[in-house]
Amino acid sequence: MRALLPATGRLVLLALLVAGLLLPVLPGAAAAEGEPADPGRVELGDLSDAEVVVEVLPLRGGFIDPPVAAQIRDVIALADDRGSDLVVLQYSSPGGVSLDLDELLDTVASSPVPVAVLVGPLGRGAEAVGAAGLLWLAASVPAIASDASIGPLAPADLSVRDQGFDERAYVTEQLAAAGADPELVERLLTEAVGVNDLEAAGFDVRRVEGLEPLLVELDGVTVTAAGQPVTLRVRSDELGVRFHSLGLVRRLLHAATTAPFIYLLLVVGLGLLLFEVFQPGFGVAGLAGIITLAIGGFGLSVLPVTWWAVALVVLGLLLYALDTAVAGFGPITLAATAAFVTGSLRFYATEQLALPWWLVLGTTLTALVFFVLVMTTVLRAQAGPEGTAVEDLVGRFGTVRSVLNPEGHIYLDGALWRARWTGDTKRAKVGTPVRVHGVDGAVVLVEPFDPDALAASRGADAAADTGGD
Repeated sequence: MRALLPATGRLVLLALLVAGLLLPVLPGAAAAEGEPADPGRVELGDLSDAEVVVEVLPLRGGFIDPPVAAQIRDVIALADDRGSDLVVLQYSSPGGVSLDLDELLDTVASSPVPVAVLVGPLGRGAEAVGAAGLLWLAASVPAIASDASIGPLAPADLSVRDQGFDERAYVTEQLAAAGADPELVERLLTEAVGVNDLEAAGFDVRRVEGLEPLLVELDGVTVTAAGQPVTLRVRSDELGVRFHSLGLVRRLLHAATTAPFIYLLLVVGLGLLLFEVFQPGFGVAGLAGIITLAIGGFGLSVLPVTWWAVALVVLGLLLYALDTAVAGFGPITLAATAAFVTGSLRFYATEQLALPWWLVLGTTLTALVFFVLVMTTVLRAQAGPEGTAVEDLVGRFGTVRSVLNPEGHIYLDGALWRARWTGDTKRAKVGTPVRVHGVDGAVVLVEPFDPDALAASRGADAAADTGGD
């Protein structure tokens, strides 16, 4: 049988993998790289003649995580260095993970450049939960779309159970400073609160449906930045807007804190490495698997996962691979599926991050199809190199590729073949030299042989032939 995939096929596989992995990342990405030295791009022409400059950082969903927090700090620092007039953060976020929340909130509150936070309108039902809502409260200008909501604000950070941050004290302080009804504190901590309820409780909030209406409404308004009153002058004929975005590295790391994405990275990465086990040599699939697992490893270090559940997912995939190697397809398959599904359903330690049932179902079916059908079909293919039939292998020599116990695979003449061990020992380990002495359907029967003895025998035969001449 030929190697499982030719080089071209492997490259196509890698291209499809990379495209699939980056697809969730790309829609929210702007063209700018977002490096600290110059993290933006000019949207409205050359800003050198603009009398008023507004720095805008739109975040297209996801958690407020370390890459996003670093970008927010960079944009605020850039605005201060360049003497910009306003920073606008626009987002919808389900919360924060692995943050130094005190530092982030202090960066916004102490910025000499006013910071406006607009929740929405990046899609219907924008939200600011946990740390995202606290960041909204810390802004000089808290703004919100009509269909958006704030809260619940506890817990502030989903990745830390005992984080030492007092959400209640912070929310109480912010609402008192805004002159809002103290009863609003409990609601914000425990539920999502819409703009109508915020206004009814006396909270001074800007209700706008986008960036342009927000800027128009803020012209001539006096706000507080770093404890000082600042009057905003953002007339459209004087205004220059610079949009920022996460750079490529931060974009990838930000995507790696998306709960379903981390799960898929783990499954795909391990699947590629297990696929490589059945390949002669180490190729593109193995390299892609290592890179995928490296990105997923970052996500596992950020989000709160249930480690025994992660271990069950890994165990399930290993059992699927074992099933492929020994062609069991019975109890092992059932055990693999049970472990994989149980681990997937309990993968994360908080209910807010629980994987949807349809994703678990789809991933499980994909793993089953891949290992039980696709891999088995490929490994059982009878066509050898250049049309070699399995019967032609009798008398040839190969090397054990996966443990023969008693069945597995051998590497022979540049291809993998299904083999059954017939030696005196119970099994043959990887790397054992073997000789094909018979066939049973698509399976070759192998026995051990000593390469040194074979070489010596061939040398003796050659010497005898020379002497006879």
